[in-house]
Amino acid sequence: MVYSTSRIAFSDRERLHAWPGGARMAVLIYTAAESWLWDENESIKPLGTFAAGRGAMSTLSTRTAVAYGYNVGLRRLAEIYRAFNMRTTVWTNGVAAQQYPDILAELVEDGHELGGHGYSQGAVMAALSREAQEEAIAKSVQLLESISGRRPTGWISPGAEASDDTVELLAAAGFDHHGDLQDDELPYFVHVGDRTMVEIPYRLVGNLNDLSLLVRNVNSITDATSVVTNAFDAYYQAAGRRPLLFNYGTHPYVSGRPDTSQVLVNVLEHIRRHDDVWVTNYSELASWWRQRFEPRISRATGAISVVGL
Repeated sequence: MVYSTSRIAFSDRERLHAWPGGARMAVLIYTAAESWLWDENESIKPLGTFAAGRGAMSTLSTRTAVAYGYNVGLRRLAEIYRAFNMRTTVWTNGVAAQQYPDILAELVEDGHELGGHGYSQGAVMAALSREAQEEAIAKSVQLLESISGRRPTGWISPGAEASDDTVELLAAAGFDHHGDLQDDELPYFVHVGDRTMVEIPYRLVGNLNDLSLLVRNVNSITDATSVVTNAFDAYYQAAGRRPLLFNYGTHPYVSGRPDTSQVLVNVLEHIRRHDDVWVTNYSELASWWRQRFEPRISRATGAISVVGL
């Protein structure tokens, strides 16, 4: 293991005021704008397409299914975010920045942030050599910075699959926060040498995003809405005792359609009925976590003291 961690002990979380303004729960709604190297037979295929089911090279049908998200879907999602006065994190690949720079630039102009999501969505970081991972990170940083005018501060790998090399290379590249690891339900600190990143954990068990719902499991807008809002309600109830983090992910070629976008609208309307949750994005959450808890890390034990909070 190339890193150590500092986290809040589960036994110290009861009645803890972890979030700003007395919120009992933080909510992350994100969009993953992904694209592929279409002339290569990559290991991760776009779900909901024939290539995904057959493990085959992507056809024109597959490519255009994904392109729908950039031609139409992202603009529809942007309208929804404007209606709810939200600024979200758009996790996107370096190759997407090459293929669709204009719409990504429009999202930045709207106040959304671009986060690093690998060079190609088809390449599993953990399956690449250390050198290839380093190259993918560097290319992604350069391409996203060319669109937004600033370096991305956060990273989630394609498929949220990382290796020790990934974590070490991201820290060396100066990333502030990271979201591939799955061993907690609150953020914590990852220390790599003299660098520290905020880990904002992911979940594959019961993963709450439109791919797992609308592509893999259900075809009903009502049923998909119910899955997400029921999960939110369970988290909200549990957060009355211990603070929690809830997230829901969208993909523009899935949630950017007239019918499926209604799931996102329904979820946001449900969340808006609760005035004690904090709807935020990844960089704001990471910044808050540093401000609130980094000064409380014990240098001797690595534990985070929450006495008095």
